[in-house]
Amino acid sequence: MEEISQEELQRLCPTLLSLLEEEIDERRYLVVVDPNVEEEADDADVFDPTEYNWMLYFPDRIKEALGEEKFAELYERLEGIEAFEDLIMDEEDLFGVSSPLEDEEALAREVLTVLEAMAVEAARERQA
Repeated sequence: MEEISQEELQRLCPTLLSLLEEEIDERRYLVVVDPNVEEEADDADVFDPTEYNWMLYFPDRIKEALGEEKFAELYERLEGIEAFEDLIMDEEDLFGVSSPLEDEEALAREVLTVLEAMAVEAARERQA
């Protein structure tokens, strides 16, 4: 599948983008989605590639945009993604995912949908 365009980012997560201090034009600045493959694995790897076929990393800007309390809910919220068969957290911003999805952009769209919902909540809480 084709990489998520800047226009699609605007459509998928307008609130999240509005909470960021800088303009974002690529999905990788919001969430890094990498395949976790056996050939690239070594003993220092966090997630066993036979159990978790994807790795998710969230840059600091996401924590800053959502706020620490909201960001702390990320693991629980990601667990709600139906396309995730299993999810493990190594650090607050690094996750291993087992998913039948074979396209990183499709996986990213699922995650961006969760981030946008969290951003809407964070924006409402700030206004209250």
